[in-house]
Amino acid sequence: MLKKHLFKLMVAVSLAGAGALTPTGPASANTRDSGGGVTPSVSGSEGTGYEVQISVKSESAAPGGGGGDGGGSESWSTQATTTVQPVCFYAHPVPGHAVAKHMEDWYKESQGDPAMKKRADYVGARDFPDWKKHAQEDGNWYHADCKKERAADGETFGWILYNFFKVNNNPESIFVPAGQQPPRVPVDGATLARAAWNAIKLPTPTVETNPKVGPQGATLVGMDTWVWATGNTPKTVTATATAGPTTATVTASSAGLQLSAPDGKASCQGFGVVWHSGMPEGSSPCTISFNRSSAHLGGTTPLTVSVAYSVTYTGSDGANGTLPGLTTTSTINLPVAEVQTLTTNHNNPRQN
Repeated sequence: MLKKHLFKLMVAVSLAGAGALTPTGPASANTRDSGGGVTPSVSGSEGTGYEVQISVKSESAAPGGGGGDGGGSESWSTQATTTVQPVCFYAHPVPGHAVAKHMEDWYKESQGDPAMKKRADYVGARDFPDWKKHAQEDGNWYHADCKKERAADGETFGWILYNFFKVNNNPESIFVPAGQQPPRVPVDGATLARAAWNAIKLPTPTVETNPKVGPQGATLVGMDTWVWATGNTPKTVTATATAGPTTATVTASSAGLQLSAPDGKASCQGFGVVWHSGMPEGSSPCTISFNRSSAHLGGTTPLTVSVAYSVTYTGSDGANGTLPGLTTTSTINLPVAEVQTLTTNHNNPRQN
């Protein structure tokens, strides 16, 4: 008998993770019973999205521009925009008179059944507070809906739910007079940070090398080839995103270049230093040496240069954590020659 009179809430709740509540929409098969067949008067909104404004700045990894032997300066900046939808929002409107009628019918049929009346009292207080007051008013009840797929992962989703319901004390349902919209829920810092990070594109690394000998600017077999970052290669990137009242800052940072090439052995810490005349051999922290010329590769050896970034974020709502890392990659075609095939300065072939 009780089951017949349980509402089908517009918000389904199940246990997720370490006891976190996991609301889902009414389309879910796993709906929470809360009494009697009240259905939305119109199709529910999926939550009004926010336009996100993103300001991106970087510190160059190029020596003299923030990395290597240099002192740090902004080498690259840009603006970007994207849109983001809040994880939690109010949707699935039900007319106030429909809720009131259903509650009244439930109470009538619960006469003589204390357990059913107790259940009706609980549901009314939890899901439709002041339902009698709004019975004759023109308006709708809106229920909180939270989409797990909009969060980065289950742990983040649990954190968002906890803040939405417990920290910020948002109700599970709210009555909205006719002609008005339900309250617009701010996007949380974690979701905003992820949207901002996905919306920006980092420059690929550019490098310079030494020695450069002969008309092709070849490096030499058996000699350490110095490699250093140039141009807009970022050492750190900071993206600040704003959506409504929420701000999130995403910081990506890298420890240095990663080098690989056929017939090559790399030793690279950091982003390298610029070679200058008179600098001693062995003083570069980023080199690659080759044990074979590039003749068998068609005249040049592909040198792959990568920069791996770790990513963290903070939000104005107290959110903080990590985002998936990113690796940018570029390839340069580097001629590698045997010393005896070139006319070089045998005292210092780097000078050619």
